[in-house]
Amino acid sequence: MEVLVYSTAHLTTIFVSKADSTGYLHLLPNAPKVSILRRISHTFLSFLVKTHQRPGVRLLVSLFARAQNQYLFPGSIDNPQKHVLDDRGLIKWWCRVVDPILREYEPESGSQDKGAQDHQTESAKSSATAFLIVPGCDRFETRGFFPPLAKSDDKDRPRWLTSYPVHQLCDNPKAPPRCLVPRFPDDPKTRFLEDLDDELPKQEAEGAVSAESAGQWRSVRSLDQFWEMMSFRQECSAGRLVGFLWLVINPPGLVNSVQMTSSRSVLGDSKSLTDHVSQVMSGESVTSTKPASDAASAPEHSTTTGHDKQLSSDPTGGSTSTPAIQPAAIPSEAKTQAPQPSDADAFHWPEAGRGHAVLSEADYKTAINFLLDQDFDTVEASIASTKAWGEKVASLADQLWVGQLVVGRNTKDESSQKPVEVNTLMTTGLVRKRKKPDAEVEQNSKTADEDGNAGASTPAPPASSGSDPSPAVNVLQANLIRKKKKT
Repeated sequence: MEVLVYSTAHLTTIFVSKADSTGYLHLLPNAPKVSILRRISHTFLSFLVKTHQRPGVRLLVSLFARAQNQYLFPGSIDNPQKHVLDDRGLIKWWCRVVDPILREYEPESGSQDKGAQDHQTESAKSSATAFLIVPGCDRFETRGFFPPLAKSDDKDRPRWLTSYPVHQLCDNPKAPPRCLVPRFPDDPKTRFLEDLDDELPKQEAEGAVSAESAGQWRSVRSLDQFWEMMSFRQECSAGRLVGFLWLVINPPGLVNSVQMTSSRSVLGDSKSLTDHVSQVMSGESVTSTKPASDAASAPEHSTTTGHDKQLSSDPTGGSTSTPAIQPAAIPSEAKTQAPQPSDADAFHWPEAGRGHAVLSEADYKTAINFLLDQDFDTVEASIASTKAWGEKVASLADQLWVGQLVVGRNTKDESSQKPVEVNTLMTTGLVRKRKKPDAEVEQNSKTADEDGNAGASTPAPPASSGSDPSPAVNVLQANLIRKKKKT
Protein backbone atom coordinates (compact mmCIF):
# COMPACT_ATOMS: atom_id res chain seq x y z
CA MET A 1 0.00 0.00 0.00
CA GLU A 2 1.30 3.44 -0.95
CA VAL A 3 0.06 6.29 1.21
CA LEU A 4 0.79 10.00 0.81
CA VAL A 5 0.61 12.16 3.94
CA TYR A 6 -0.01 15.90 3.52
CA SER A 7 0.56 18.06 6.58
CA THR A 8 -0.58 21.69 6.76
CA ALA A 9 -1.10 24.07 9.64
CA HIS A 10 -4.81 23.31 9.90
CA LEU A 11 -5.36 19.94 8.22
CA THR A 12 -3.64 16.57 7.94
CA THR A 13 -4.55 14.50 4.89
CA ILE A 14 -3.78 10.78 4.51
CA PHE A 15 -4.30 9.88 0.85
CA VAL A 16 -4.30 6.21 -0.16
CA SER A 17 -2.58 6.26 -3.54
CA LYS A 18 -2.32 2.56 -4.46
CA ALA A 19 -3.14 -0.80 -2.90
CA ASP A 20 -2.54 -4.25 -4.33
CA SER A 21 -1.86 -7.87 -3.39
CA THR A 22 0.09 -10.73 -4.95
CA GLY A 23 -2.69 -13.30 -4.50
CA TYR A 24 -0.66 -15.90 -2.62
CA LEU A 25 -2.43 -15.73 0.72
CA HIS A 26 -4.08 -19.07 -0.03
CA LEU A 27 -0.71 -20.73 0.69
CA LEU A 28 -1.01 -19.91 4.38
CA PRO A 29 -1.87 -22.99 6.45
CA ASN A 30 -5.10 -22.70 8.41
CA ALA A 31 -5.90 -19.30 6.95
CA PRO A 32 -8.70 -17.52 8.84
CA LYS A 33 -12.03 -16.93 7.19
CA VAL A 34 -11.76 -13.19 7.83
CA SER A 35 -10.08 -11.29 5.00
CA ILE A 36 -6.41 -10.91 5.90
CA LEU A 37 -5.89 -8.09 3.41
CA ARG A 38 -8.76 -6.13 4.88
CA ARG A 39 -7.34 -6.57 8.38
CA ILE A 40 -3.85 -5.51 7.24
CA SER A 41 -5.21 -2.44 5.44
CA HIS A 42 -7.30 -1.42 8.43
CA THR A 43 -4.39 -1.88 10.83
CA PHE A 44 -1.99 0.13 8.68
CA LEU A 45 -4.41 3.04 8.15
CA SER A 46 -5.36 3.03 11.83
CA PHE A 47 -1.67 3.25 12.73
CA LEU A 48 -1.16 6.25 10.44
CA VAL A 49 -4.26 7.97 11.81
CA LYS A 50 -3.13 7.60 15.42
CA THR A 51 0.47 8.67 14.79
CA HIS A 52 -0.38 11.75 12.68
CA GLN A 53 -3.08 13.26 14.86
CA ARG A 54 -2.36 16.72 16.24
CA PRO A 55 -4.25 18.61 18.92
CA GLY A 56 -6.77 21.02 17.46
CA VAL A 57 -6.16 19.92 13.85
CA ARG A 58 -8.55 17.89 11.72
CA LEU A 59 -7.40 14.71 10.04
CA LEU A 60 -8.73 13.47 6.71
CA VAL A 61 -8.41 10.00 5.19
CA SER A 62 -9.05 10.19 1.44
CA LEU A 63 -9.03 7.42 -1.14
CA PHE A 64 -10.24 6.65 -4.64
CA ALA A 65 -11.64 3.15 -5.23
CA ARG A 66 -11.23 1.89 -8.79
CA ALA A 67 -11.07 -1.79 -9.70
CA GLN A 68 -7.93 -2.83 -11.61
CA ASN A 69 -6.16 -6.12 -12.22
CA GLN A 70 -2.88 -4.96 -10.69
CA TYR A 71 -1.36 -1.78 -9.30
CA LEU A 72 1.94 -2.46 -7.53
CA PHE A 73 2.81 -6.07 -8.41
CA PRO A 74 3.38 -6.58 -12.16
CA GLY A 75 2.42 -10.01 -13.43
CA SER A 76 0.34 -10.86 -10.36
CA ILE A 77 -2.79 -11.05 -12.50
CA ASP A 78 -1.31 -14.19 -14.11
CA ASN A 79 -1.74 -15.92 -10.77
CA PRO A 80 -5.03 -17.84 -11.07
CA GLN A 81 -5.52 -17.72 -7.29
CA LYS A 82 -5.58 -13.92 -7.18
CA HIS A 83 -9.10 -12.72 -6.49
CA VAL A 84 -9.83 -9.37 -8.12
CA LEU A 85 -12.95 -7.61 -6.89
CA ASP A 86 -15.30 -5.92 -9.30
CA ASP A 87 -16.22 -2.25 -9.10
CA ARG A 88 -19.08 -2.59 -6.63
CA GLY A 89 -17.25 -5.14 -4.51
CA LEU A 90 -14.16 -2.93 -4.23
CA ILE A 91 -16.15 0.10 -3.05
CA LYS A 92 -17.89 -2.01 -0.41
CA TRP A 93 -14.53 -3.53 0.58
CA TRP A 94 -12.96 -0.12 1.24
CA CYS A 95 -16.01 1.00 3.20
CA ARG A 96 -15.60 -2.06 5.44
CA VAL A 97 -11.90 -1.25 5.86
CA VAL A 98 -12.59 2.32 6.99
CA ASP A 99 -15.63 1.54 9.13
CA PRO A 100 -13.68 0.06 12.12
CA ILE A 101 -11.57 3.23 12.26
CA LEU A 102 -14.77 5.27 12.20
CA ARG A 103 -16.22 3.27 15.10
CA GLU A 104 -13.24 4.14 17.30
CA TYR A 105 -14.55 7.72 17.58
CA GLU A 106 -17.78 9.25 18.77
CA PRO A 107 -20.64 9.99 16.34
CA GLU A 108 -21.91 13.44 15.55
CA SER A 109 -25.34 14.94 15.26
CA GLY A 110 -26.67 15.09 11.73
CA SER A 111 -28.17 18.54 12.21
CA GLN A 112 -26.12 21.64 11.53
CA ASP A 113 -28.17 23.64 14.05
CA LYS A 114 -26.97 22.23 17.35
CA GLY A 115 -27.60 23.50 20.79
CA ALA A 116 -25.01 24.32 23.39
CA GLN A 117 -25.49 20.96 25.07
CA ASP A 118 -24.93 19.06 21.81
CA HIS A 119 -21.78 21.06 21.09
CA GLN A 120 -20.45 20.40 24.58
CA THR A 121 -21.19 16.69 24.36
CA GLU A 122 -19.70 16.20 20.90
CA SER A 123 -16.67 18.36 21.60
CA ALA A 124 -15.64 16.44 24.71
CA LYS A 125 -14.11 13.61 22.66
CA SER A 126 -12.82 13.06 19.16
CA SER A 127 -15.58 12.49 16.63
CA ALA A 128 -15.59 11.12 13.10
CA THR A 129 -17.88 10.95 10.08
CA ALA A 130 -17.44 9.13 6.75
CA PHE A 131 -18.46 10.53 3.37
CA LEU A 132 -18.94 8.59 0.13
CA ILE A 133 -19.67 9.73 -3.44
CA VAL A 134 -20.18 7.29 -6.32
CA PRO A 135 -20.49 9.25 -9.59
CA GLY A 136 -23.51 8.09 -11.55
CA CYS A 137 -25.41 6.87 -8.46
CA ASP A 138 -27.97 8.83 -6.50
CA ARG A 139 -28.12 9.00 -2.73
CA PHE A 140 -30.27 5.90 -2.35
CA GLU A 141 -28.03 3.81 -4.59
CA THR A 142 -24.92 5.08 -2.80
CA ARG A 143 -26.28 3.93 0.56
CA GLY A 144 -26.17 0.38 -0.75
CA PHE A 145 -22.36 0.53 -0.55
CA PHE A 146 -22.33 1.38 3.15
CA PRO A 147 -21.07 -1.33 5.55
CA PRO A 148 -23.67 -3.48 7.33
CA LEU A 149 -23.28 -1.63 10.65
CA ALA A 150 -24.51 1.59 9.02
CA LYS A 151 -28.06 0.22 9.03
CA SER A 152 -28.10 0.14 12.83
CA ASP A 153 -26.83 3.71 13.26
CA ASP A 154 -29.05 6.34 14.78
CA LYS A 155 -30.75 8.45 12.12
CA ASP A 156 -30.15 11.59 14.18
CA ARG A 157 -26.44 10.76 14.48
CA PRO A 158 -25.44 9.14 11.16
CA ARG A 159 -21.92 7.84 10.71
CA TRP A 160 -22.02 7.66 6.88
CA LEU A 161 -23.12 10.48 4.57
CA THR A 162 -23.53 10.69 0.80
CA SER A 163 -21.92 14.09 0.27
CA TYR A 164 -18.60 15.90 -0.02
CA PRO A 165 -17.06 17.35 3.21
CA VAL A 166 -16.60 20.84 1.82
CA HIS A 167 -17.26 22.60 5.14
CA GLN A 168 -14.55 20.58 6.90
CA LEU A 169 -11.87 21.00 4.22
CA CYS A 170 -12.27 24.54 2.94
CA ASP A 171 -12.20 27.98 4.51
CA ASN A 172 -14.83 29.49 2.26
CA PRO A 173 -17.39 27.07 0.75
CA LYS A 174 -18.54 29.86 -1.59
CA ALA A 175 -15.15 30.03 -3.29
CA PRO A 176 -14.78 28.86 -6.91
CA PRO A 177 -15.07 25.08 -7.31
CA ARG A 178 -11.42 24.76 -8.37
CA CYS A 179 -10.42 25.98 -4.90
CA LEU A 180 -12.62 23.47 -3.05
CA VAL A 181 -11.19 20.18 -4.33
CA PRO A 182 -7.64 19.12 -3.33
CA ARG A 183 -5.29 17.83 -6.00
CA PHE A 184 -3.43 14.56 -5.51
CA PRO A 185 -1.07 12.73 -7.87
CA ASP A 186 -2.58 10.08 -10.15
CA ASP A 187 -6.12 11.08 -9.19
CA PRO A 188 -9.02 11.49 -11.66
CA LYS A 189 -10.20 14.62 -9.87
CA THR A 190 -6.83 16.23 -10.50
CA ARG A 191 -6.92 15.36 -14.19
CA PHE A 192 -10.43 16.81 -14.49
CA LEU A 193 -9.36 19.96 -12.65
CA GLU A 194 -6.42 20.41 -14.99
CA ASP A 195 -8.66 20.06 -18.02
CA LEU A 196 -11.10 22.62 -16.64
CA ASP A 197 -8.28 25.05 -15.89
CA ASP A 198 -7.94 25.57 -19.64
CA GLU A 199 -11.28 27.39 -19.48
CA LEU A 200 -9.98 30.08 -17.15
CA PRO A 201 -10.07 33.55 -18.69
CA LYS A 202 -6.70 34.81 -19.80
CA GLN A 203 -5.86 38.25 -18.53
CA GLU A 204 -3.57 39.04 -21.45
CA ALA A 205 -6.28 38.54 -24.07
CA GLU A 206 -9.35 39.84 -22.28
CA GLY A 207 -7.76 42.57 -20.23
CA ALA A 208 -8.71 43.02 -16.60
CA VAL A 209 -10.71 40.11 -15.21
CA SER A 210 -13.70 40.96 -13.05
CA ALA A 211 -13.77 39.85 -9.45
CA GLU A 212 -16.82 37.64 -10.08
CA SER A 213 -15.18 35.65 -12.87
CA ALA A 214 -11.77 35.35 -11.20
CA GLY A 215 -10.94 31.69 -10.77
CA GLN A 216 -14.25 30.57 -12.32
CA TRP A 217 -14.60 28.00 -15.05
CA ARG A 218 -16.93 28.64 -17.94
CA SER A 219 -18.65 25.24 -18.00
CA VAL A 220 -18.69 24.21 -14.34
CA ARG A 221 -19.94 26.91 -11.99
CA SER A 222 -20.64 25.01 -8.75
CA LEU A 223 -19.31 22.09 -6.75
CA ASP A 224 -22.46 20.04 -7.31
CA GLN A 225 -22.08 20.52 -11.04
CA PHE A 226 -18.46 19.40 -10.77
CA TRP A 227 -19.43 16.05 -9.26
CA GLU A 228 -22.24 15.68 -11.79
CA MET A 229 -19.83 16.25 -14.68
CA MET A 230 -17.36 13.89 -13.00
CA SER A 231 -19.72 10.98 -13.71
CA PHE A 232 -19.27 11.57 -17.47
CA ARG A 233 -15.49 11.31 -17.36
CA GLN A 234 -13.95 8.29 -19.05
CA GLU A 235 -12.50 6.98 -15.77
CA CYS A 236 -15.93 7.11 -14.12
CA SER A 237 -18.17 6.07 -17.03
CA ALA A 238 -16.25 3.24 -18.70
CA GLY A 239 -18.81 0.66 -17.60
CA ARG A 240 -17.40 0.47 -14.06
CA LEU A 241 -18.30 2.40 -10.95
CA VAL A 242 -15.71 4.26 -8.89
CA GLY A 243 -15.96 5.61 -5.38
CA PHE A 244 -14.56 8.67 -3.62
CA LEU A 245 -14.33 8.10 0.13
CA TRP A 246 -13.41 10.55 2.89
CA LEU A 247 -13.10 9.99 6.64
CA VAL A 248 -13.06 13.22 8.66
CA ILE A 249 -11.74 12.92 12.23
CA ASN A 250 -12.34 15.94 14.43
CA PRO A 251 -10.13 16.48 17.48
CA PRO A 252 -11.67 17.31 20.86
CA GLY A 253 -13.19 20.76 20.66
CA LEU A 254 -14.32 20.55 17.03
CA VAL A 255 -17.33 19.06 15.27
CA ASN A 256 -18.16 18.73 11.61
CA SER A 257 -20.41 21.79 11.69
CA VAL A 258 -17.38 23.93 12.58
CA GLN A 259 -15.82 25.15 9.36
CA MET A 260 -12.13 25.38 8.66
CA THR A 261 -12.17 29.15 9.21
CA SER A 262 -13.53 28.77 12.74
CA SER A 263 -10.99 26.08 13.58
CA ARG A 264 -8.02 28.25 12.69
CA SER A 265 -5.83 29.26 15.58
CA VAL A 266 -4.28 31.98 13.43
CA LEU A 267 -6.41 34.70 11.81
CA GLY A 268 -5.64 36.78 8.78
CA ASP A 269 -3.07 34.41 7.31
CA SER A 270 -2.54 35.49 3.71
CA LYS A 271 1.02 34.27 3.28
CA SER A 272 1.78 31.00 1.56
CA LEU A 273 3.41 28.39 3.72
CA THR A 274 6.84 27.05 2.83
CA ASP A 275 6.77 23.67 1.13
CA HIS A 276 8.38 20.81 2.99
CA VAL A 277 9.32 17.67 1.13
CA SER A 278 9.87 14.38 2.88
CA GLN A 279 9.41 10.83 1.73
CA VAL A 280 8.68 8.09 4.23
CA MET A 281 8.76 4.40 3.61
CA SER A 282 7.33 2.19 6.32
CA GLY A 283 7.71 -1.56 5.80
CA GLU A 284 6.34 -4.40 7.91
CA SER A 285 6.91 -7.95 6.68
CA VAL A 286 3.63 -9.78 6.96
CA THR A 287 4.29 -12.74 4.70
CA SER A 288 7.30 -13.88 2.77
CA THR A 289 5.43 -13.57 -0.54
CA LYS A 290 4.27 -9.97 -0.19
CA PRO A 291 6.49 -6.91 -0.11
CA ALA A 292 6.34 -4.75 2.95
CA SER A 293 3.78 -1.97 3.10
CA ASP A 294 5.18 1.44 2.48
CA ALA A 295 3.95 4.90 3.39
CA ALA A 296 5.18 7.98 1.62
CA SER A 297 4.92 11.30 3.33
CA ALA A 298 4.35 13.46 0.28
CA PRO A 299 5.28 17.13 -0.01
CA GLU A 300 2.90 19.61 1.41
CA HIS A 301 1.38 22.14 -0.92
CA SER A 302 -0.84 24.74 0.66
CA THR A 303 -1.78 27.98 -1.01
CA THR A 304 -3.72 30.09 1.46
CA THR A 305 -5.17 33.42 0.42
CA GLY A 306 -7.45 35.01 2.98
CA HIS A 307 -10.33 32.60 3.43
CA ASP A 308 -9.39 30.49 0.42
CA LYS A 309 -7.12 27.48 0.63
CA GLN A 310 -6.24 24.73 -1.82
CA LEU A 311 -4.29 21.55 -1.37
CA SER A 312 -2.45 20.68 -4.57
CA SER A 313 0.27 18.27 -5.50
CA ASP A 314 1.94 16.82 -8.56
CA PRO A 315 4.45 13.97 -8.91
CA THR A 316 7.35 16.38 -9.38
CA GLY A 317 6.76 17.99 -6.01
CA GLY A 318 5.87 21.44 -7.36
CA SER A 319 2.98 23.44 -6.02
CA THR A 320 0.07 24.57 -8.16
CA SER A 321 -0.77 28.20 -7.69
CA THR A 322 -4.31 29.56 -7.78
CA PRO A 323 -5.64 32.96 -8.85
CA ALA A 324 -5.63 35.39 -5.99
CA ILE A 325 -8.97 35.99 -4.29
CA GLN A 326 -9.54 39.15 -2.32
CA PRO A 327 -9.44 38.29 1.39
CA ALA A 328 -12.12 39.43 3.75
CA ALA A 329 -11.57 42.65 5.61
CA ILE A 330 -9.78 42.06 8.91
CA PRO A 331 -9.34 44.72 11.57
CA SER A 332 -5.85 46.09 11.95
CA GLU A 333 -5.79 45.08 15.62
CA ALA A 334 -6.35 41.45 14.69
CA LYS A 335 -3.56 41.63 12.14
CA THR A 336 -1.09 43.00 14.64
CA GLN A 337 -2.06 40.63 17.45
CA ALA A 338 -2.28 37.42 15.42
CA PRO A 339 1.11 35.72 15.11
CA GLN A 340 2.24 34.42 11.75
CA PRO A 341 2.34 30.63 11.45
CA SER A 342 5.80 29.17 11.48
CA ASP A 343 7.10 26.28 9.43
CA ALA A 344 7.09 24.03 12.47
CA ASP A 345 3.35 24.57 12.89
CA ALA A 346 2.60 23.43 9.35
CA PHE A 347 5.13 20.63 9.02
CA HIS A 348 4.38 17.61 11.21
CA TRP A 349 6.44 14.45 10.91
CA PRO A 350 6.12 12.26 14.00
CA GLU A 351 8.97 9.91 14.69
CA ALA A 352 6.60 7.03 15.42
CA GLY A 353 5.22 7.13 11.88
CA ARG A 354 8.48 7.43 9.96
CA GLY A 355 9.00 3.74 9.43
CA HIS A 356 12.24 1.79 9.00
CA ALA A 357 13.68 3.65 6.01
CA VAL A 358 13.79 7.36 5.26
CA LEU A 359 14.51 8.18 1.62
CA SER A 360 14.80 11.31 -0.41
CA GLU A 361 12.29 12.06 -3.13
CA ALA A 362 14.60 10.81 -5.89
CA ASP A 363 15.46 7.60 -4.02
CA TYR A 364 11.80 6.97 -3.28
CA LYS A 365 10.89 7.19 -6.96
CA THR A 366 13.81 4.88 -7.75
CA ALA A 367 12.50 2.30 -5.29
CA ILE A 368 8.95 2.47 -6.68
CA ASN A 369 10.15 2.17 -10.27
CA PHE A 370 12.31 -0.81 -9.28
CA LEU A 371 9.25 -2.49 -7.77
CA LEU A 372 7.21 -1.89 -10.92
CA ASP A 373 9.92 -3.61 -12.99
CA GLN A 374 9.72 -6.87 -11.02
CA ASP A 375 7.65 -9.96 -11.78
CA PHE A 376 5.11 -11.63 -9.49
CA ASP A 377 3.48 -14.19 -11.79
CA THR A 378 4.73 -17.26 -9.88
CA VAL A 379 5.62 -18.06 -6.29
CA GLU A 380 9.33 -18.37 -7.02
CA ALA A 381 9.37 -15.10 -8.97
CA SER A 382 7.46 -13.33 -6.20
CA ILE A 383 9.91 -14.47 -3.54
CA ALA A 384 12.88 -13.40 -5.64
CA SER A 385 11.30 -10.04 -6.51
CA THR A 386 10.40 -9.34 -2.90
CA LYS A 387 13.95 -10.10 -1.77
CA ALA A 388 15.45 -7.97 -4.54
CA TRP A 389 13.18 -5.03 -3.74
CA GLY A 390 14.00 -5.22 -0.02
CA GLU A 391 17.72 -5.23 -0.79
CA LYS A 392 17.26 -2.27 -3.14
CA VAL A 393 15.48 -0.20 -0.49
CA ALA A 394 18.10 -1.14 2.10
CA SER A 395 20.89 -0.01 -0.22
CA LEU A 396 19.14 3.30 -0.92
CA ALA A 397 18.60 3.85 2.81
CA ASP A 398 22.19 2.81 3.58
CA GLN A 399 21.08 0.04 5.92
CA LEU A 400 21.79 -3.66 6.20
CA TRP A 401 18.17 -4.66 5.81
CA VAL A 402 14.72 -3.07 5.90
CA GLY A 403 11.64 -4.51 7.49
CA GLN A 404 10.48 -6.11 10.67
CA LEU A 405 9.79 -9.76 11.36
CA VAL A 406 6.37 -10.14 12.93
CA VAL A 407 5.74 -13.36 14.86
CA GLY A 408 2.51 -13.72 16.76
CA ARG A 409 -0.59 -15.73 17.37
CA ASN A 410 -4.18 -14.79 16.95
CA THR A 411 -5.91 -14.34 20.30
CA LYS A 412 -8.91 -16.57 20.74
CA ASP A 413 -12.09 -15.44 22.40
CA GLU A 414 -13.01 -16.82 25.81
CA SER A 415 -16.18 -18.24 24.36
CA SER A 416 -14.16 -20.36 21.93
CA GLN A 417 -11.73 -21.55 24.63
CA LYS A 418 -14.36 -22.73 27.13
CA PRO A 419 -16.54 -25.54 25.77
CA VAL A 420 -20.21 -24.92 26.29
CA GLU A 421 -22.12 -27.72 28.02
CA VAL A 422 -25.02 -28.75 25.84
CA ASN A 423 -27.63 -31.35 26.77
CA THR A 424 -27.55 -33.78 23.88
CA LEU A 425 -31.01 -35.01 23.01
CA MET A 426 -31.65 -37.83 20.60
CA THR A 427 -33.59 -36.81 17.58
CA THR A 428 -36.89 -38.41 16.72
CA GLY A 429 -35.30 -40.05 13.71
CA LEU A 430 -33.06 -42.14 15.97
CA VAL A 431 -35.83 -43.24 18.39
CA ARG A 432 -37.53 -46.53 17.58
CA LYS A 433 -41.05 -46.96 18.87
CA ARG A 434 -41.67 -49.98 21.03
CA LYS A 435 -44.24 -52.40 19.67
CA LYS A 436 -47.17 -53.18 21.89
CA PRO A 437 -47.36 -56.77 23.13
CA ASP A 438 -50.09 -59.08 21.89
CA ALA A 439 -51.81 -59.14 25.29
CA GLU A 440 -52.25 -55.37 25.25
CA VAL A 441 -53.66 -55.49 21.73
CA GLU A 442 -56.18 -58.16 22.74
CA GLN A 443 -57.20 -56.11 25.80
CA ASN A 444 -57.82 -53.08 23.60
CA SER A 445 -59.99 -55.16 21.29
CA LYS A 446 -62.08 -56.47 24.19
CA THR A 447 -62.59 -52.98 25.53
CA ALA A 448 -63.72 -51.81 22.12
CA ASP A 449 -66.26 -54.67 21.89
CA GLU A 450 -67.72 -53.84 25.30
CA ASP A 451 -68.21 -50.19 24.32
CA GLY A 452 -70.28 -51.24 21.33
CA ASN A 453 -67.71 -50.63 18.66
CA ALA A 454 -68.77 -53.52 16.53
CA GLY A 455 -66.91 -54.46 13.44
CA ALA A 456 -63.49 -53.57 14.85
CA SER A 457 -61.06 -56.42 15.18
CA THR A 458 -57.36 -56.77 15.72
CA PRO A 459 -55.08 -58.13 13.06
CA ALA A 460 -54.75 -61.84 13.71
CA PRO A 461 -51.33 -63.42 13.96
CA PRO A 462 -50.16 -65.49 11.04
CA ALA A 463 -52.27 -68.59 10.92
CA SER A 464 -50.51 -71.87 11.25
CA SER A 465 -51.22 -74.85 9.15
CA GLY A 466 -54.54 -76.43 10.06
CA SER A 467 -56.06 -73.36 11.76
CA ASP A 468 -59.34 -71.65 10.84
CA PRO A 469 -59.20 -69.46 7.76
CA SER A 470 -58.76 -65.75 8.54
CA PRO A 471 -61.57 -63.29 7.75
CA ALA A 472 -61.63 -61.80 4.30
CA VAL A 473 -61.43 -58.14 5.49
CA ASN A 474 -59.35 -56.86 8.41
CA VAL A 475 -60.42 -53.50 9.90
CA LEU A 476 -57.97 -51.50 12.03
CA GLN A 477 -59.00 -49.85 15.25
CA ALA A 478 -59.35 -46.12 15.51
CA ASN A 479 -56.51 -45.84 18.02
CA LEU A 480 -54.13 -47.51 15.57
CA ILE A 481 -54.78 -45.02 12.77
CA ARG A 482 -52.44 -42.04 12.67
CA LYS A 483 -53.50 -38.91 10.85
CA LYS A 484 -51.22 -37.56 8.14
CA LYS A 485 -49.60 -34.24 8.92
CA LYS A 486 -50.58 -31.31 6.76
CA THR A 487 -47.79 -30.10 4.47
